[in-house]
Amino acid sequence: MRTSFLLTLLFASCTVMACFTPDRSIELKKAYPDWGFSKMMHEMHNQKYTGYQFKGRKNCQNGKADIYDCHNVDLIGHLNLNEIGGGQGSDSWGWKDQNSGRYFALVGRSNGTSFVEITNPESPKYLGNLPSTNGTSSAWRDVKTYQNYAYVVADDINDHGMQVFDLNQLLNLSGDAKTFSPLTVYRQQGLQSAHNIHINEATGFAYVIGGNVCAGGLHVVDINTPNNPTFSACYDQDGYTHDVQCVVYQGADTAHQNKEICFASNEDTLTIVDVSNKQNMKQLSRFSYAGASYVHQGWLTQDHNHFLIDDELDELGRGQGVPDEARTYVVDLSDLDNPVFKGYHQASGKAIDHNQYVVGNHSYQANYSEGLRILQLDDVSQASFSEVAYFDTHPDQPAASNFSGAWNVYPFFDNGMVLVSDINRGVFILKPSLPSTINIHNYHSGLWYNPAQSGHGLSLEVLAGQRMVVYWYTYDKEGKQMWLAGTGTYQDNIATLDVLHTDNALFPPLFSPDDVVNTHWGTFEIEFTGCHDMIFRWSLEPGIDFDPGEMTMTRLTEIPGLSCENNSN
Repeated sequence: MRTSFLLTLLFASCTVMACFTPDRSIELKKAYPDWGFSKMMHEMHNQKYTGYQFKGRKNCQNGKADIYDCHNVDLIGHLNLNEIGGGQGSDSWGWKDQNSGRYFALVGRSNGTSFVEITNPESPKYLGNLPSTNGTSSAWRDVKTYQNYAYVVADDINDHGMQVFDLNQLLNLSGDAKTFSPLTVYRQQGLQSAHNIHINEATGFAYVIGGNVCAGGLHVVDINTPNNPTFSACYDQDGYTHDVQCVVYQGADTAHQNKEICFASNEDTLTIVDVSNKQNMKQLSRFSYAGASYVHQGWLTQDHNHFLIDDELDELGRGQGVPDEARTYVVDLSDLDNPVFKGYHQASGKAIDHNQYVVGNHSYQANYSEGLRILQLDDVSQASFSEVAYFDTHPDQPAASNFSGAWNVYPFFDNGMVLVSDINRGVFILKPSLPSTINIHNYHSGLWYNPAQSGHGLSLEVLAGQRMVVYWYTYDKEGKQMWLAGTGTYQDNIATLDVLHTDNALFPPLFSPDDVVNTHWGTFEIEFTGCHDMIFRWSLEPGIDFDPGEMTMTRLTEIPGLSCENNSN
């Protein structure tokens, strides 16, 4: 790995770096205490088991769901680690059988992988355990799914390979929990261990990363025949990859649309690679930012125009060994060859961020000792987010506990349930209740008015390219009619428009374009709160003789054939 990447954090009684394995110490050229890096790592993950007596569903009321701090998240179900096979908790994933409609949690542990049915989330059922290969143990276990198969890797472990498990085995079980065996273990090209795995379901390729092969980079496996994975290619041009998301890119950069692009969190950079041709994968760019300490993981926004990064060590660096507030960094991907840093969101609580995933207009984050945090992406282009929900799975010692608590969150179930795997307390099944947001659609075009002021309104048109034009028909302080024209862009449910005041011309036949005087008047902000409701705000340029303000408005006319409920409009 690049020698310029230096980690110099020394912590007091808990000198820990959660995602660094002994092999990484060689790559990072870091000097460790005499008592040994490996011992340090395993002691870090040899955390105290903390049980919880689940008392049934607990809705979040007055900031609490039983013993847990919460906001807009209910506790639906829970199982302790000793109820699902023991060991310490690590990564997790979810699976739904499309034929039966049943739901399952796949929970990584230090000594295996647990399978839990959560079709009835208030009464989760432990089905059995897939033991670690050869009875070994690892603090880092990762699992992903493709069709009806699960793929499991583990790090800092000998000859584990990638386990392939047929999830159909879970559908016809009875009696006590089972001990399962893998369908096969993939070890091609000498693969023994890996830190992580990502699967692009759109293309049928698995990306095994942070392993003992490919310099820790992208070890690409073809799983289009799911029960017979085969080696495809290796990308090692930027060294170790800690986590990755690969998609068929549909963002704003037209030169790369419809190509398979990987966004790799490579410890000190976000590295973007075109993997469309597996035999000729090409690096498009490497991006870093001020204060980067450990580019750990991240996820694309739904439109593929931005990437959100969690940095696992920046909080400790700023806090001199005690976690500072977690930051979520935002990268603009309008040009994949030249990503641009847009800023960061700083959380209100002090904790280390670990994994996050974006669903719709929200980022679901597992922030270790502060548990599940859900951010609403208000204006991604400005790194403007707001925390709208949380559930703290680690109520004992927040910031002081460093790497205890929530490891991963799985927010992709279609029934609204969210999984959190906790290092100390097992698996939580949660149900967020998020404030509704209305994204702007073509449907919103039309005439809008203020019911309290008859005849006072505006004309609005939603254009292509996330642009909008608005004409406000109002009056100046002298009672004269005044037409204001605003043009600009929108993101999600908010439009921000630059406003001109047009004056001095006459109507035809006396109209002359030379008479028109355009004055920069101020700014409009339009926030849609429903299909037929909005908040209209205006602010002024210095010297404009008018008062800033806001009003609620409702729809007067609509365009036939367009529906607010149809997101394709």
